[in-house]
This record gives sequence, structure tokens and C-alpha cells, in this order.
Amino acid sequence: MGPEAGSWTTRMLAAPLGGGVRYNGPAAVPFSLVGLANQHLDGQIGIAADFSGRVREPMLNGVIRANNLTYENETVGTRLTNLKIDGQFSNDEFILRSLTATAGEGTVSATGKVGLSEAADYPITLTADLNNARLARSDSLGATATGKITLTKAPGVAKIEGRLNIPEARYEIIRQGAAEVAELTGIRRKSELTEGGGKPAPKPGFAGIFDLNLRIRAENQLFVSGMGLESEWRANIVVGGTSADPEVRGTMEIVRGTYSFASRRFDISRGTIRFAGSALTNPTIDIAASTTAEGVTAILNVSGTAQQPRIAFSSSPSLPQEEVLARLFFGTNVTNLSATEAIQLAAALNSLRGSGGGLNPLGKLKSATGIDRLRILGADDATGRGTALAAGKYITDDIYIEIITDARGFTATQLEISLGRALSVLSQTGSFGGSSVSIRYSKDY
Repeated sequence: MGPEAGSWTTRMLAAPLGGGVRYNGPAAVPFSLVGLANQHLDGQIGIAADFSGRVREPMLNGVIRANNLTYENETVGTRLTNLKIDGQFSNDEFILRSLTATAGEGTVSATGKVGLSEAADYPITLTADLNNARLARSDSLGATATGKITLTKAPGVAKIEGRLNIPEARYEIIRQGAAEVAELTGIRRKSELTEGGGKPAPKPGFAGIFDLNLRIRAENQLFVSGMGLESEWRANIVVGGTSADPEVRGTMEIVRGTYSFASRRFDISRGTIRFAGSALTNPTIDIAASTTAEGVTAILNVSGTAQQPRIAFSSSPSLPQEEVLARLFFGTNVTNLSATEAIQLAAALNSLRGSGGGLNPLGKLKSATGIDRLRILGADDATGRGTALAAGKYITDDIYIEIITDARGFTATQLEISLGRALSVLSQTGSFGGSSVSIRYSKDY
């Protein structure tokens, strides 16, 4: 064959096709060819298709049917059961006549077409309807959604759009353990560099890059908890940009909430999280919470961004910030602090001012020893404890142990065992006699 026939790849793509596929068995076998990590499809599926045409433009005729599949995504906890599929291959397109599934207490359904022609740029038209569908259920994230999403792809057009209402969602802020590996900045791998020295633009996958226009609304019941925070929010958000570089705009506003700090409970009176097209993980924050301590109303103000928050304290009647913190931390005014308490107060003020490299002996000791929590406790006449140092460590994700000691020889050991998201067993033993065991149960409503 002469050079005019083209390269071997050109000849291969132009080669004629002929044959067929018959399969009736576990869906996990064909699904494994997709190569999606931490995702599974179980149950029986039937495929019967005959193909003709050419490699570049195949023609298929046949069907795909399944009546009781189960799909699981281990990463976010998505689980679709009773999944039914009725699809048909018709020449150069796949027609999804019907897809239905149960998602928690809700349902998911979809119909549409996927083109198989390279010349037509693989056109896609899909519509998905969600009815109170649970899309995520993991230890840190849970969400249900109602609405419609459409996916359209044609020459010159590729978009995903829709409107979703979120009846309920839950997000738990996970504690970052001491064993967390820090990300090294300033490192660039050779394969990631372009001729100009920057990172290359994201490459589209088989389906290409889609423009996004998703409107997400939640009237309430967006629950955020963890690290001392218990809160409920409402949201009105628009996701734009592209699938490779999404832009999030809109706001989340507090409905109600509390925050525990320095063994005190703050009631959140104002809370707004604003997305302005920047990274999803770095919105603008404006939160105020208050509590009463030693005759004054202390107000905690959080502003700035999620990655660079600014924290400040004010009060009514107005007092200097160090006086507010002294009353919060130690229950007394700043002139009555011991030397040890004054050091801790100075470290707290330094941290709030964002200087980072100043005096913070507790922080340096915590980092050097690898413990997870280090704090100074005030005297407790009931137990005979003087001003004490408490050091705690997470032995596993579910077991936390803390040792408390003072200069008088008092020693106590506290053990907390988490039996689940809501149930914990607490045990304490002290050197001056006495021990206790208790069960703590907490649940969001």
C-alpha cells in the first residue's frame, strides 16, 4: 500500500467493522473498564449489540438492560439502589430510554442520548431529575437534593445547567491530626511546566469541558458542626465558569448557631459567608458571636477569608481586648493574673494579632512534642487542683487521652472513647482520690 493511503493510524480508523457483543452477567465486569476509583456497580446486566461501519464512525444496534443494580461511591457515600436501566444502541447514538434509582428516601431518574460519531463531536443530551435524593452520606458530609440538571453538548456548545433545592445537608469539620503531612509549596514537577514556566491549561476529557450554570438554593437546614461550632445556615449560590475551572458566587447566611471557646458558649448573632468567584475553599467571612463573662458581654468577631481569617474580641461595656480575654480564659481581670496565666494570655493576643513568630511557648512546646492539645487550667478547689498543665493526644481517631498535672503533685488522667458520631464514653481518675465514668450523647436536630 502506497504512502497516499496515510499512516497506519489513519488506515486503522478507516477500517471496516463487523461483529457483535452478547453479555449477561455481573455489571461489575463492564463497569471496571471505566476505571473509576472507589466506585462500584453490582447486580446483573444484559448487553446485546451488533456493530458495523468503520472504527472512526461505528454503527451499533442493540440494547442494554438492568433491573436491580446497586451503585456506590465510597468517597462521598452516594448509594443508588434498585437501579434500572433501559437503553438502546441505534446506529451512531446511544439512547437512554430510562434510568431510575432509589437514593436514600428519594429518587433519581434520567433520559437522553449520547452520540458516538467523531464527526459530530460526540453530541450529548441528558436530563436528570432529582426528588429528595440523598447524594452524599459520609462521616463528614451528607446532602439531599431536589431539582433538574441538563447536560448538552453539540458543536460549539457544551453546558451543564440546572436548579437544585437542598432540603437538608450536613457538614462536619474534621480535626486535622498532628500526623498530617504538610504540603510543600514552591515545588514544580517537570511534567507540570510549560515553556513559559507556568502550569498548563487543564485538558478536556473525552466529553470535553462544559460551561456551568447551576443555581443552588437552601432555605435552611444546612448544618455545619465540629471544632466547637454547631450551626444552621441558608444558602443562595450560583456555580458558573467551566467544569475545569468553576466559579462560585452567592452567600450563606446564619439561621442559628453557637460556638464553644475557652469553655464558654457563644451565641452567633451575625453570620455571612460570601463567595465572589474565587476558590470555593476561600470565601469571605463575616461572623459575630457573643457571651456573658464576669459582668461584661464579650463579642467574638471573625472577618477576612477562610484561609486568612482575622479574629478580634470586643465587649459591652467597652474594654481592652486583653481584659476581655482575661475574663474569658480565667474568670478575672487582667491585674489578678498569675505569671503563668499572663504568659498564656500574651500568647493568645499574639496569635490574634497574626504576628506568627512572636512569643508563644505553649505553641512551640506543642509542636515540639507532637501532642494534639496543650492548655493551662485554672485552680479547682473541688478537686484540690492548683493551676495545672493539660496535655492531650489522639491515640487513634476514636480514642483521646489527656494528662493533667500541677506543681502540688496533683495528677489526673482523662480518657475519651468515641463509639460513633453521637456517642462517647468519658473516664477520669485523679491522684487525690476519686474517679468517674460518664456517657456523652449528642445529636443534631
